[in-house]
Amino acid sequence: MRVCLVYPSYGSGRRSRYFPFGLAYVAASLRDAGHEVFVVDMEGNDLDPDRAVEAVCSLRPDMVGFGGMVTRFRFVREMGRELRKRLPGAFLIAGNSGATTIPGIYIESCGLDAVVIGEGEKTSCELASALESGAEWRHIPGLAFPDGVGIGRSPAREPVGDLDTIPWPAWDLFPVERYVNSFDHRQKLVRHLEVVASRGCPFDCVYCYRIYGRRVRRRSPASIVAEVEELVRRFDIRYTGFPDDLFTSDRGFVMEFCRLFRERLPGLGWSCLGRVNTVDAEMLSEMRNAGCDWISYGIESGSDAMLRAMHRGVTAEQCLNAILMTRKAGIHPDGSFMIGMYGETAETVKETVVFCRKADLTAPMLFVTPYPGTAIFDRAVSEGRIPSVEDLVSRMNAADDLLVNLTDLPDGELVALRNRAQRRIGLGYLARRPFTRIPRMLYRRFLLRGWKGVARDFLGLMGISGGRRGCRKRA
Repeated sequence: MRVCLVYPSYGSGRRSRYFPFGLAYVAASLRDAGHEVFVVDMEGNDLDPDRAVEAVCSLRPDMVGFGGMVTRFRFVREMGRELRKRLPGAFLIAGNSGATTIPGIYIESCGLDAVVIGEGEKTSCELASALESGAEWRHIPGLAFPDGVGIGRSPAREPVGDLDTIPWPAWDLFPVERYVNSFDHRQKLVRHLEVVASRGCPFDCVYCYRIYGRRVRRRSPASIVAEVEELVRRFDIRYTGFPDDLFTSDRGFVMEFCRLFRERLPGLGWSCLGRVNTVDAEMLSEMRNAGCDWISYGIESGSDAMLRAMHRGVTAEQCLNAILMTRKAGIHPDGSFMIGMYGETAETVKETVVFCRKADLTAPMLFVTPYPGTAIFDRAVSEGRIPSVEDLVSRMNAADDLLVNLTDLPDGELVALRNRAQRRIGLGYLARRPFTRIPRMLYRRFLLRGWKGVARDFLGLMGISGGRRGCRKRA
C-alpha cells in the first residue's frame, strides 16, 4: 500500500528544528510491514500548505497520515479539507496528542476517515494492511472514526511493552540534514540529532498531557547507545540529547546508561530533561563524566503556592537546590517557567523573579495553556473559559500568547505582568555577568534572526513597544 505521512510545519527560517520522532517511528514500522512509505515534511523542507498538498497529490497515495502535536492542528485542517477534494479515494488519518484527545474535532473539521488514539506504530500497520486487503478495519484497537451518529471508538490499544522491538526511526525518509544542521535546543550550531530513550511520565502535573501514559517504559541502555553510535556513523553528529518526558526518573537506568555511554562514546556531549526531585549529586557527577552538559528542569514557578496548584509535587527550595547542585556538578541547568495558573497574582510572579535571581537563571516566561487532555483543560471547559475548543486549538502556538486566562486578573494586566517579569529576569541575568553574557546573547540572536531580530529582542527586553514577547519553546 502507498502511504504518505505528513509532518505539518511549525515555522520557518534559520532556527531550531525538532525531528519528528513519532512520525519517523510510524514510517519505519509501516515500511517493515511491507508498505511503500513516503514523507512530506513541511517543517524540514519549509513547505507551505499549498506546496505540501501538491507534493502529497503527486505521490498518489492510498493512505495519508498526519503527525504533529495539537499546536499544528490548523495545518492538518487546511490540508485535510483540500486533500479530501483532490484525493477522494485516499484514506485520511491523523495521530499524536491532538487526535488522541479531541478525535471528534479532528475527524469532523479536517475531513478525516479516522484518527489513531495513542501510540501509532502497531495501529497504523494493522490499518494499512486491512485497507489494502479490503478487510473490515473498525475493530482494530486504537482507532476513532465516524459511525453515522457521532464518533465511534474501537477497543483501546495496549502500549508497546518492549520499546526495543520498535524499529529505529526512518531517518532516510526525512530531510535529516536540515535537522542535524539546525540550532540545537541550547541555541548552538553543532551537528546533532536526538534519541528517544523512554515513554511515559509517572507524575501528575495538571498542565501536562501524557500521550504515553503514566507508566514509564524504557529502552535498554544498550539499545539507546547503539542508536547514538549509528547516528555518529551515518550522520557524523557531534552532540545528542534525550527529549523524553523525564529521562532521570530511574536512577539505576541513568547510572547504567552513563557507564555504557562513557565506554562506547567518549567525548560526545548530550543533554536531557530532568526533574528536581529525581537527581542527586552522585548521579549528576556520573552524568557529567559521561558527557552530559545540559539539563532542563520544569521549574515553572518560584512560588510554592503555584507549585501546589500545578500538582508539581516539589517545592521552590527543592528546585533551587537541584539547580545549584547541577551547576556544581559542571552541568548547565536550564529551567522552564510559566505564568497564569489558577490563583496567580503579582506576588506569586514576584516570587518567581526572586527565584530566578537566586538560581541565576533566565528563560522565557510562557503562559499557562490548557491543552486538550489536561486537568486544567477540563476545568476551563467546565467553567466556560473555552467557548470553542476548535477555535482554541486553531490559535495554539508555543504559549507565547495568552489564549485562555485562568486567573482573576484582567487579560491586559496579566500580559503586562508577564512582560515586566520577563524583562526583570532577563536584565538581571545579563547584569550579573555583562561582559560574557551580553555578547553571547547578541551573537546567538544575530545567527537566529539577523540584525532586525536583534533589534526586536533588544526593544522587547527594554520594554519598548514592538519587541518580541518570548522565545520559541518546543511545540
